[in-house]
Amino acid sequence: MPDSRAPGDVAAEVTVRVAVRDALASLTARQRAVLVLRVYDDLSEAQVAQVLDCAVGTVKSTMARAVAKLREDPRLAELMDQEAQ
Repeated sequence: MPDSRAPGDVAAEVTVRVAVRDALASLTARQRAVLVLRVYDDLSEAQVAQVLDCAVGTVKSTMARAVAKLREDPRLAELMDQEAQ
């Protein structure tokens, strides 16, 4: 089945993927682990704490710091500005 997307759409998708990858790479290993387990693997805070062998409070604070860092990332801010237009 042929791809119905315009070439510009593919370029935009690649731009988004690169920006997200780079933003995630700016996180610490622990922040990335918590984010991936909570968001992508859909684990509860208690489950993440068990997997990472830490307290639930550590998971909460680590997640909060990771999200704050991503919100401040200029690459992601630029993408959000483009989406709003």
